[in-house]
Amino acid sequence: MTNRVLKMGTRGSLLARTQSGHVSTEVSELWGSPVEEVIIRTEGDDTTTPLNAATRPGVFVSSLRDALLAGEVDFIVHSFKDLPSAPFEGIAVAAVPLREDIRDVLVSRDGLGLMALPAGAVVGTSSPRRAARVLFARPDLVVKPIRGNIDSRIAKVRAGEYDATVLAAAGLNRIGLSGEACEFLSLDLMLPAPAQGALAVECRTDDVELLDVLAKLNDPESRIVTTAERAVLVGVAATCATAIGAVAELENEQLTVTAELSDENTNEHERFSVAVPMVSDNYNGPQALSEAYQTGLFVAAKLMETELGQRIGGKLG
Repeated sequence: MTNRVLKMGTRGSLLARTQSGHVSTEVSELWGSPVEEVIIRTEGDDTTTPLNAATRPGVFVSSLRDALLAGEVDFIVHSFKDLPSAPFEGIAVAAVPLREDIRDVLVSRDGLGLMALPAGAVVGTSSPRRAARVLFARPDLVVKPIRGNIDSRIAKVRAGEYDATVLAAAGLNRIGLSGEACEFLSLDLMLPAPAQGALAVECRTDDVELLDVLAKLNDPESRIVTTAERAVLVGVAATCATAIGAVAELENEQLTVTAELSDENTNEHERFSVAVPMVSDNYNGPQALSEAYQTGLFVAAKLMETELGQRIGGKLG
């Protein structure tokens, strides 16, 4: 390797620094020298602004990408579910490391599961997907927006501002707070956000040397399934206000993709699933990624053919 000192861009939250720190350690070993951490504040870190009022797509990633393209950092680490679905010119996803738990969990003040919460209990979430599925299971609950990092959202529940909140299991696991979960929500009840539990490591497309190094962090199966899930986002033209969940599984050379589109205002839900054999057995190759992408697009198309999909698609158009 060269004598170049690598700089890694990350948000400043406990979760962001913890998960990017793991990546930094691995990159440092591969590169042969320490990696410098650069904290970058993003639009999404402003907890007074509603997520659906952001001025740019990808409220948690845009500032990091700006710094990357400006040469202020050499690579950046995101929660993959935060990335906009459209490609970004000049930047490549160099690696998707081994994925964490994909599920959502409930954290409640009194240690109760979702079905045991009393009628009228207030559940905090700013995710349209989570809100829609909570109200589907418990229409007698009240869902209110909640902002902040994992630890601050848990603190709001403990303080009685909310009776419960829904969080990603992966985030709790990564910062050592998995014991806060009162219930792991089943996939029958709530599909995760596309690519939930996975990380995305990005660098500039012209940084060939670093691209080659970062590629060694890639977990082929994690890359395949997240590619399929994120293709669902593309297929439904999802925005931050779209209630869409998706999960892909790769087993015995068969890819299964399931997605669900919801409307939290009307309590309508449409779910579609398909299982297809993988033609390519080289999961690191472009053909396998293309197969996964096309499968995700197919599932999205089926959702958009439904009455709910047509109505949501009309609003997006």
